[in-house]
Amino acid sequence: MDQVLFLLVLCCLPSLVVPIHNSSSGGCSIIRPPRDGGIRYRGLTQEEIRSVQNLPVDYEIEYICRGHRVIVGPKVRKCLSDGTWTDMRQESRCCEFQL
Repeated sequence: MDQVLFLLVLCCLPSLVVPIHNSSSGGCSIIRPPRDGGIRYRGLTQEEIRSVQNLPVDYEIEYICRGHRVIVGPKVRKCLSDGTWTDMRQESRCCEFQL
């Protein structure tokens, strides 16, 4: 019986370790939204957003602004395989919309 349990654990262990490893390494750290704005996290609930530390490679975030403001700079950023976000040299800001 002990041998069967050992084999079962041994067979399942890689599938348990991989998701834990992928969630703690790789991907990109959460970044702050622009002042007077927020970030839209596609496919995540509010609870998931509060608990996540890293987002996976190829994940895209979208900046949104409050009120009558518009994004100046990149509106969407993508997580790259080196752990950085696209276009981080360019600031994204929320500015008053003027006609």
